[in-house]
Amino acid sequence: MRRLFKSTSYALLACVLASLAFSIYVYFATTRMFDQRYPVVAAAIAPTTGPEAIARGKALADRTGCTDCHKADLRGGLFHDGGLLEGRYYASNLTRKAQVYSDEDLVRIVRQGVRPDGRSVYAMPSSGFVRLTDAEMADIIAFVRSLPAGGIEQPEHYIGPLDRWGLLNAAHGFKFMVSYVADEQRRDPVDAGPQHAVARHLTSIACRECHAGDLTGNGWDSDAPDLAVATSYNLPQFTRLLRTGIGVDGKEHGLMTTVARGRLYHLTDQEIAGIHAYLVARAALPRR
Repeated sequence: MRRLFKSTSYALLACVLASLAFSIYVYFATTRMFDQRYPVVAAAIAPTTGPEAIARGKALADRTGCTDCHKADLRGGLFHDGGLLEGRYYASNLTRKAQVYSDEDLVRIVRQGVRPDGRSVYAMPSSGFVRLTDAEMADIIAFVRSLPAGGIEQPEHYIGPLDRWGLLNAAHGFKFMVSYVADEQRRDPVDAGPQHAVARHLTSIACRECHAGDLTGNGWDSDAPDLAVATSYNLPQFTRLLRTGIGVDGKEHGLMTTVARGRLYHLTDQEIAGIHAYLVARAALPRR
């Protein structure tokens, strides 16, 4: 019996030591990944100023989710709490960042996912914003810089062991945003004609994050469907979906409901009607 107890103890100790060694390996391997540097390429744009630019920038910030994740005052805060095992993620205080980042720095972070020091952003969904135009970026920056600096500097993300393992095992987990951006730069919604050009662009900046650039679904960290699903909605039903997150079945739909209530409700009736018309026209086109 004593020999069996000793053997069991040794086996248990070996398992504990192996688990500890593996955890240390995952931590340092992912830390090296977080420290990887990417090219810091030119991203200069012509700035805009004035009340009209600020108003346009706020409207874009509302529709694309800046004021959802970073809050209405852009001072940020905790936006996902997965606990000690997964991680805690914080949206930056943009009023503080605007004091130290140049316009070019902000453009590069938003559209390319690269920080000024060359590191990739991790939880910032830059892949959803690769089709923001220079003029749109300038207006958003004008809005950001219009708000007074205040509040605390938000903490760095705490990335737990499960999320670190997901990052290391990227085929089944997370990737750095630079990788998503590179893929999204090659994908765009199909062209359904000039009459749908405005709505097509709006989907490319408001829907891309979840539904991917070509709107076929499975965007960044999401299992969102192909937006051909919009053909099962008439305009009043589609409007309700984007305003309240309630589907044609009268039920909430997870992330879609969260996004609708956090940002899509800012869309005007005209914009929603345009998006619906575009998605119906898109669904009628032959697939390549």
